[in-house]
Amino acid sequence: MILVDTSVVIDYTKGKDPKLAALMPALPVAVCGITRAELLHGSLDAAHRAKLLIALGAFQSLSIPDALWDDVGYNLATLRKTGITVPIQEAVIATLGITLGIEVCSRDHQFTLMHSVLPTLKLFQEPP
Repeated sequence: MILVDTSVVIDYTKGKDPKLAALMPALPVAVCGITRAELLHGSLDAAHRAKLLIALGAFQSLSIPDALWDDVGYNLATLRKTGITVPIQEAVIATLGITLGIEVCSRDHQFTLMHSVLPTLKLFQEPP
């Protein structure tokens, strides 16, 4: 299972990256509620929202357990102590990946920064 960040889902839904269009259906990919909310936040109208919901159907859905929130706070504090600040939604996705022991796929540089401090965060490397 690979947990996919909003940056990748956005690129996937735009359909302008043939490599990504071929890669996502071939992998066991999932999103969590944070990613769904972020993606739908960008919907322009009802038709666009419907298109986004169809695209989200390509991904499994992972729940965020209540116990995860303490770990999110701990990870944010750990990052802050090293001078790294990230949006809470990115920390939630990273922490969920760490907790489940799965790779996170993102095109956002903040995940690389988090990995430098949280080495148990596994980052998926897109093939060339």
